[in-house]
Amino acid sequence: MTVATGVALGARVSTRPHIYFYMSLLCAATAFVGFMPTFWLPMTRGAYVASPILAIHGLLFSTWVLFFVLQNWFAASGRIANHRAAGLFGIALASVMTVFGYMVVINEVQRSAAVGGLDLALSFSILPVWHITLFAILITLAIMNIHRPEWHKRLMLVATISLLDAPIARLFIYFVAFNGQMPVPVGLPEPPPPLSGIMPWEYIVDLYLLIPIVYDWRTRGRPHIVYLFGGGSIVLLEALEAPIGRTAIWHGVANWLVSLAG
Repeated sequence: MTVATGVALGARVSTRPHIYFYMSLLCAATAFVGFMPTFWLPMTRGAYVASPILAIHGLLFSTWVLFFVLQNWFAASGRIANHRAAGLFGIALASVMTVFGYMVVINEVQRSAAVGGLDLALSFSILPVWHITLFAILITLAIMNIHRPEWHKRLMLVATISLLDAPIARLFIYFVAFNGQMPVPVGLPEPPPPLSGIMPWEYIVDLYLLIPIVYDWRTRGRPHIVYLFGGGSIVLLEALEAPIGRTAIWHGVANWLVSLAG
C-alpha cells in the first residue's frame, strides 16, 4: 500500500515487503534528478519560472514523490496507523495534482502558440494529458481497493511510475538535445519536440515497470493482474500517442481543453 485513504484497512495489517519502499525511493530519486537541471538548479541561481503554474506543478509533483516514500516507509515498518492517518492528505494532493496537470498542458500549448509552434504543441499535448488522466484513473482505482492491499499498493506504484515520464524526458532532452546547456527561464524552451513514435525516454519508464513485475514473478509465480492492465495501458498508450496525437480529432480535443482557460 502506498497512500492510505483514512478508511480502516482491517483489524490486522502485515508489514509490506521492502520492494515497495525501494521502488518509492527509486521514483523519488528519478523525479528529483530529472528536474534538477531544468527546475531546481536554475532557481538556486536566480533564474525565474516562466509561469507560476509550472512552479506549482513542480512543487506538487515533488511533494507527491516524497509523500509516496513516507507512506511506503510507514507500511513497510508496520506503522499502519500513521499510514492511514496521512491518507486523506494523499487523496487531496493527488486531486490537486490532476487539476494542475491539465492547467500545465493548457499553459504549455499557449506558450508554444506564442512562438509559432501551435501544431507541434497540440500534437505533443497528448503525452501529458494521457499521463495525468491515467494517474487519476489509477489513483481512483486504488482508493476503491483500499480493503484489498495487494491491489492497492500495486495500483499506487503503477500510478507513480506513470508520472516519471516527465522528469526522465527533461533529463533526456537536457543532455541529448541541448548538450547540457539550458537557457533561462526555468524549464524547457517552446515549442516541444515533434511527436514521432514512442519517445526514447518512455522505454526507461517501461523498464521501471519491469522491476515489480519480475519481483512478482519470482515471489508469486506470476505478475499481479494490476501490472497486466496498468502496465499494459502505459505501453499501449505509448504506442498509440503519436498516430493519435497528429490527428485532427486530437487537435480538436486539445483545442477544446485550451479553450477552457478562456
